[in-house]
Amino acid sequence: EIAAGVINVILGFLGIIAVDIILLAGFKWMTAGGSEDKITEAKGLMSAGFIGLVIILASWGLATWVVDLLYNATTE
Repeated sequence: EIAAGVINVILGFLGIIAVDIILLAGFKWMTAGGSEDKITEAKGLMSAGFIGLVIILASWGLATWVVDLLYNATTE
């Protein structure tokens, strides 16, 4: 249970960082002023944020599944 709690805290923190990256990319895009270089940079940052968020959510799901299996195997 302690390991599951630590994993949840770490993945939650990483999720917050990923959302912050997406918000930063949106801010950069909105303040680009039509500059294609800045818009391209913002798009790349946004893509990286979304990919990171998907990886974090998949990791959380896998970790939850594994911890549940281990908990059920050791308590029965």
